[in-house]
Amino acid sequence: MKNKYDSSVVFLYNTGNEHVLPPEFRRQIPYATISTWRKTDYSKYRGHEFRRLFHENLNNAELILENQRMKNAFRAFARSWVTLSSTLVPIIKKAQKDKELQGKVIRAVNYMRRHVGLERSLKMVGLSKTLYYHWVLEARFDCFDSFTSLCSKRHPQQLQVTEIRKIKKLLLDPEFDHWPIVSIASLALRKKNLVASLYSWYKYARLWDITKKPFKKRLKTKGLIATCPNEYLHVDTTFYPLIDGKNICISFVMDNYSKMILGYHVSYRNTFEIVRQSMTRALETIAKHPDVKNGGHSFMVTDGGKENHNHNIDGFISRLTKHKITKIKALKDIRFSNSPVEAVHRTIKGRYLRSRKFESIEALSKYLEWVVMDYNTLRPHYKHRPLTPHEVYFNIPLNFDIRKRTRNAMKKRVMENKNSKCIQCQGFSYKKYKATCDGSCPM
Repeated sequence: MKNKYDSSVVFLYNTGNEHVLPPEFRRQIPYATISTWRKTDYSKYRGHEFRRLFHENLNNAELILENQRMKNAFRAFARSWVTLSSTLVPIIKKAQKDKELQGKVIRAVNYMRRHVGLERSLKMVGLSKTLYYHWVLEARFDCFDSFTSLCSKRHPQQLQVTEIRKIKKLLLDPEFDHWPIVSIASLALRKKNLVASLYSWYKYARLWDITKKPFKKRLKTKGLIATCPNEYLHVDTTFYPLIDGKNICISFVMDNYSKMILGYHVSYRNTFEIVRQSMTRALETIAKHPDVKNGGHSFMVTDGGKENHNHNIDGFISRLTKHKITKIKALKDIRFSNSPVEAVHRTIKGRYLRSRKFESIEALSKYLEWVVMDYNTLRPHYKHRPLTPHEVYFNIPLNFDIRKRTRNAMKKRVMENKNSKCIQCQGFSYKKYKATCDGSCPM
C-alpha cells in the first residue's frame, strides 16, 4: 500500500519551502516521491495561478519557524551560561582593575542588550546598573586632570594630581626609607602636608610597586596587653655583625603600652652587665614619667637567657628603692611570649640597620642613639597613629583635631575638583548621552 500525502505537503515541496515541515516527518517520505513532486510542472494544471493566495500564510509559517529556532538557541545559550557562570562571573568582577577586560565586558553587554534588554544582560553577567554606567563613563572619557583618568568633576572626592605627586615624593624620600607607609602617612597628616586615607597611600604604593616590608608578615596572635605605661617592661638581647664578622650584643628595654624604647646598651659580650646597663637607662626614663614620681611598680618580662637570670640581676633588682620591679619569665611564669620587644628587634634591624655595616662598636652605638630618638619621638607608630611612642608614653596630646583636619581637606579637594577645567565635560550631558546611546557608544 502506497502512502497518500496531503496536497499541502506536495505544494511545499514543489515550491521549495519544505523546510517549514518537521525534520522527523520529512525523513519518512521516500526520495523517489519527493523527486516526482519537484519535477512535476503544475503550471499545466488549471487554477495554478491561485497559488499566490497561500504566499502570506507561507511567510508567516517561516517567521514562526525562525522564531522557534532563535528561542531554542537562546535557551541553549542561557543553559550554557548557567553552567559556566561560576567560572566566568569571578573573571568579570576582576574587570574593576583591568581596563582592557572592562571594555570587553561592556561590549558583551551591549551586544546582548539589543536582544534581551539591559537589565537581563546585566543580571546574566552579574553587574549592577550603577557599576555598568560607571564603567561606560570611564571608557568614554579619559580626564587629563586625574591620575586615574577619572573625571575630576564627576568624582570630586578623588585625590588631586598634586596630592598624588606628594605621596610619591614622600614614599621615595630616602629620609623615610626605614619608615613604613603608615608612619609616612601619619607624618604627612601631622605636618598638614597631605591629608589622605591610609587606603589611598597603599593603593598608589601598589601602582608604583613601592614596598616597605622588611620581613614576611606573620599571623598575628593576641599577646600581653598593658593598660598603662610602665606596667610591663620587655627586656631582650639581639645580635648584629660588624664588618670584621664579630657579633655585637644589643639589649633593649621597651614599654608594652606605648611601644617606646626606654633604654638600650651595646656590648661585645652577652652578660648580665648589658642587661643591667639597659635597665639603668630605662629606670632613668621611667623616673621622668609624671605618674611614678613618688615610686611605682613594673613587671620585667624576659626570656630564658642566662643574661637575664643570675644572682647579679636579682641583686640589682632587689636593691631598687624608688621603682620596684618584679621579674617574670615568658612562657613559664606567664603564657605569653616576649614578642613585643622582638618586634622592636625586627624594626631596628629590618628598617634602620639593613644594608649598613659598621667598623666599630662605637660607630654602631652612635648610630643607635639616633635610631632610638627617631623611633621614639619622630616616627608615628602603627598602633597609635598618628602619635609617636614618646607622645603616648608621656600622654602628650596632638595640637590639632584629626577629624576636623580631614573634613577641611575633603571640602577643599571637592571644591577644587569641581572647579577644574575639564575639556571632556564641557557640553556633555549624561542624560542626553544615555538617551542617544545605541549600545556602541562607549567604544
